[in-house]
Amino acid sequence: MKSDTERKKYYTEKLHKKRSRLHVHLSKDLRGKLKTKKRAVLVHRDDRVKVMRGPGTGKEARVLRVSTLQRKVFVEGVVSKNRKGKENALALEPSNLLLIALEPTEERKQIFKEEAFKKHEKPAEAKKEPAAEHKHDVHEGAVHTHEHKPVAESKPPAHTAVKPSTR
Repeated sequence: MKSDTERKKYYTEKLHKKRSRLHVHLSKDLRGKLKTKKRAVLVHRDDRVKVMRGPGTGKEARVLRVSTLQRKVFVEGVVSKNRKGKENALALEPSNLLLIALEPTEERKQIFKEEAFKKHEKPAEAKKEPAAEHKHDVHEGAVHTHEHKPVAESKPPAHTAVKPSTR
């Protein structure tokens, strides 16, 4: 078909057709865990992806939002700052991403083996002991009691007095 006809189709597509353009390529690891042969699957929120092109190249992060209307994917950590200092997530093309880890859905459970859904863990995370945070209260079995002083009643400042209305 002519390019202008194809362009018109692209911009006037219905929503369910736009959704089909949100497929992201699978990593080789995930491709090995498939029951059927596929190269790409539909991306979902909370999936882990690697940015292959564009801003944030090489970054591995979680998908924050998928916009079917715009055909864009928003990834955690790929942001731009405005003049006030607020960070806004940048919209990325799905073709520029590589799917690393999946969130389980009913459709994906039919396509993938069970081992594909194991959580993708970060090795740098250290687990904290919850008991270690409260050690200052307990010393060798004795519990310290803290005396609380009564709070003095405070009066509102004089300049905030309300005058009665003359109506």
